[in-house]
Amino acid sequence: MISQIELVLNELPESEKKVAEFILANAKEVMHMTIHELAAKAEASSAAVVRFCRSLGIEGFPALKIRLSAEVENKNYVGYFDVESNETVHSIIDKMLSNTILTFQNTASQLDAQSIGQAVSLLQQAEVIYVYGIGASFIIAEDAAQKWLRLGKNVYAISDRHLLAAAMATKSENAVFWGISYSGETREVIQLTKRAKEQGIKTISLTRPGNNKLAQLADVSLFTSRAPEAKLRSAATSSRFAQLFVLDIVFSVYASAQHDLTVEQLAKTRQMIEVLYD
Repeated sequence: MISQIELVLNELPESEKKVAEFILANAKEVMHMTIHELAAKAEASSAAVVRFCRSLGIEGFPALKIRLSAEVENKNYVGYFDVESNETVHSIIDKMLSNTILTFQNTASQLDAQSIGQAVSLLQQAEVIYVYGIGASFIIAEDAAQKWLRLGKNVYAISDRHLLAAAMATKSENAVFWGISYSGETREVIQLTKRAKEQGIKTISLTRPGNNKLAQLADVSLFTSRAPEAKLRSAATSSRFAQLFVLDIVFSVYASAQHDLTVEQLAKTRQMIEVLYD
């Protein structure tokens, strides 16, 4: 939670930034405060505290205190590490392991079971699934396509947005569009999400938490943890791991809901692939 607040700090409006700065400086005291006491100490309003919690993707101040308490009282807690000049291999291994574990923990605490259930329901009902992202997010889109293709779904993960738009125009009935963008502000992903909604296609987003355009636009919004700004692109690594983690959870919930059929479909695809090596 502390690392999440540090990451979002410079993006916050002034009133929420006051709340964030007070929490970072007085985490132990905040655990025992009411929302009104925190607002007064931070020289902000109770409404600003509520908005701050939403900016972190947290339901409210009580939930913030619970997560803050768990972190402050955990003596083994560490934050994100970046790679420095001339580090040893063992040091880098330890840092990457720590970053990955923290990314998974923060993302798990960010996930909303109801939203995951809604996303799974849309995917179950869909005859066609379109998945799109740019750059590192397209890797996630391809992984999603590979997963659901093995279950017999018609899935399109096309890097050319014009071709994907053409596909959506011809096959829009009982379809789902899944837009993936860590920032939630990627113009091309937002444009395709808008086109999908115009076609009557249900939409899912996967972004970092906060009031980003893509999450606001989608019918169902899923969130990862915020990744740190990093000098050597460990931020891209952290965000990619977080996205894959959410994707695996959605897929596992989907597979569990139709366990026998999933096992059967995976066996069929495995047999077909094995034939290629005979």
